[in-house]
Amino acid sequence: MIGKAQSRGTPLRRSPHRSTLLYLVLWLMLWAGYNTGPYYFLDPSFPADTRELIHGVRVFFPILAAWLALMLLLVRGGMKRPAIMGPLGLFSFFTLVGLATSFLLPAVQAWQAVWWGVAFGAPAAILVLVLTDPQPDYAMKKLLTLSWVVDIAMMVAIILALPFIGGPSFVPGEGPALHMGHTFTVNDFAGMAGPRSTGLGRYAGVAALAALGRLGQERGWVRLFWAMVLPASLYVLVVARGRTEILAFIAGAFVILVLGRMSRLVMLSWGIVATWLLATGGFFQRFWQYATKGGRFDPTLSGRTITWRQGWEVFNTSPWVGLGFQADRWFLPGARHIHNGLLHALLESGLMGTAAFVAAFAVALAFMVGLYWLGPESRRLPLAAEVPGILIFFTIMNVTESTAYFSANWLLLAPVMAYLQLAFWKERTFRFGVAQRLRGIGRSRRLVVASPST
Repeated sequence: MIGKAQSRGTPLRRSPHRSTLLYLVLWLMLWAGYNTGPYYFLDPSFPADTRELIHGVRVFFPILAAWLALMLLLVRGGMKRPAIMGPLGLFSFFTLVGLATSFLLPAVQAWQAVWWGVAFGAPAAILVLVLTDPQPDYAMKKLLTLSWVVDIAMMVAIILALPFIGGPSFVPGEGPALHMGHTFTVNDFAGMAGPRSTGLGRYAGVAALAALGRLGQERGWVRLFWAMVLPASLYVLVVARGRTEILAFIAGAFVILVLGRMSRLVMLSWGIVATWLLATGGFFQRFWQYATKGGRFDPTLSGRTITWRQGWEVFNTSPWVGLGFQADRWFLPGARHIHNGLLHALLESGLMGTAAFVAAFAVALAFMVGLYWLGPESRRLPLAAEVPGILIFFTIMNVTESTAYFSANWLLLAPVMAYLQLAFWKERTFRFGVAQRLRGIGRSRRLVVASPST
């Protein structure tokens, strides 16, 4: 049968399932290395116990995933232009600048900074590999779905674990129940950094946006699943009291609804009814007290202006190339996290790398507008409705959090960037092909007209 197919000139298409499975495994390896760090195996007493051994081994999963991705790229003959021309290429440049600076740090800091840099670059390496696949559409759709499933799993895991790791529960019981107006921070859990209410709000916001986008595109039991995820994640988002996360979700949801071409009359009617219900229920008064935590309103939504001022002073010591990955932990007083994406990028890679970091978001937003708002004629790649909302979500989140280091924020955002880049190049390639065919038809007609009659 193979011989007959080849003799007839029928192209044989390789099934995308096997390669997609490999990409999903590589992506899960990144999550397997989440919430750990090189400080485990750099400890002279490593491994002090089984728990430390497990965390020390997990450190190598993102590095191994990046190495495998690069080796597979070499086997395929290198990167294709559409796989690097866009946000992924810009983030890769940011990574290289930060890595180069990391090598200049003192020995112990350099080892850790390099690990954080390679780990940050690992998602981009895997996604570039995916975009070099002969059939990247199928793989990217599955990778997006995997990301939202992992996000939901993390949200549920935190909720179930909170009563046992020193945090509140979601239902009244022996411990304090989590409710609107209550925040929490768990400093340590099984040797790892414990969850915070803002982190839980992040997972809930992404889950809600993913559900909102998927509801209009899925069918059957899959649609039922997302219909259950949406109200549950909204409840978690509200009670987690992450102010930036709630604001980012509202903006992301609005973008999804607008780009979904919802009727203006429907949106206006829904807005009037929702406003009336909130006003009569006294929500606005309670929300103001909740947003201000009973005190003066903070326009930064975080109260971290002192840390930002200190970060700016540190940045001025090396403004062009920064101070390497995790620079905020090395140079800020008290080893604090800077909690701002732009300042974090400036500290790590200076103006050179931050220019690429900011440009990556600008290009992604431009791709989003061109694909979703202006509307491609071809629809060569069915557009995932949740992608614009989640891009807006993390763009706003960069005000009080950061996507400039290896974190859950970056692992959830990176597939969105790759998806937009893939959709843009698919659309551009299709339009270029149509233009070429039209020019060819025009030339043929001119030749026919110009030829002598017989």
